Amino acid sequence: MRNIAISAALLALAACSGGASPSLPQNSSRPQSPALPQTPSQILRDVRISKLTSPATPKDGIYVAQFDASSLFGYAGTNRRNAPPICGETSGYFVADVATDAKGDLVAPNQQNETINVYRGPHLCGPAAAQLHDPYGLPVDAATANALTKKIAIANIEDDGPISDPPPGSITICTAAGGCTENLTNPQMNRLAGVALDKRGDCWASATNASSVATLIYFARCTGNGKVTTGFQNAGYGGLEFDKSGNLLALDYNGTQLFVYSGCRPVCTLVGGPFALHGQSIYGKLDKAGTTFAAGDYQTGQVDVYKYASTALTYEYSFNQDLSRGSSVEGIAFSPGR
Repeated sequence: MRNIAISAALLALAACSGGASPSLPQNSSRPQSPALPQTPSQILRDVRISKLTSPATPKDGIYVAQFDASSLFGYAGTNRRNAPPICGETSGYFVADVATDAKGDLVAPNQQNETINVYRGPHLCGPAAAQLHDPYGLPVDAATANALTKKIAIANIEDDGPISDPPPGSITICTAAGGCTENLTNPQMNRLAGVALDKRGDCWASATNASSVATLIYFARCTGNGKVTTGFQNAGYGGLEFDKSGNLLALDYNGTQLFVYSGCRPVCTLVGGPFALHGQSIYGKLDKAGTTFAAGDYQTGQVDVYKYASTALTYEYSFNQDLSRGSSVEGIAFSPGR
């Protein structure tokens, strides 16, 4: 684990590489947001995970992560009334996205010290259950069917290496009991934003290649070298999510759109979209019923909520209570998850 010093200047967009910060170790990677990688000017120190909740918290709600904030928030229900958060988890800075499983367990990848924090459900903002170290790169996204007993797939936007020329990103495979021990790479994965894991145990990565072309890589059983999918129409990388029919939702950061595909093993067929998003979003998730879609809007500092069907996406409302435009609202997850 290492402490990281960050300059106040804007970092380059996550899909591109930039110059080194003189305060960073030469063999270290810098925290990067897949969307707007602006970071606070301060020396970051190890964060002790603590529970900021009471036993009275509900089981149903929405988690929201801000990249430049030290805690992530839990909101009750779907928060149509724009109520303030009812609880939070001290996650540390540089959490791009979060994930939940069907039991309500929460996974928060944290680029500060490259840790994966797991919190126990089913109530919102439950106690810390595990803290894992990702030894391969800077974690930005996660996917799991059961955070405490099964695989957790982690997307690393880039792997550890020199700041001036960071290595391509990867997928790290972890378990709460065994830690992070496997790493998946592919020549067409240069910078990663999203990862998905289906019920069969297959993985997908949303990435850009060395030419900044969006790619979707399929890893059968989350092993091997992966295959580049065909029929993928996204112009940019972004978050991934499955709906109740097994269709793959793929956010397009460049086009601020949502595409819905079937298959992608490795041939993708477009089912719905592209649907224009209300704001600038890189991550979004469905509720357990699969009919409500929420996305973090980093441009306006709010969460945008939609009615979802595989062939239609309808904006309904937004909430922003206690969120900050300057903190880059990105990560989102319903609890319980799908």
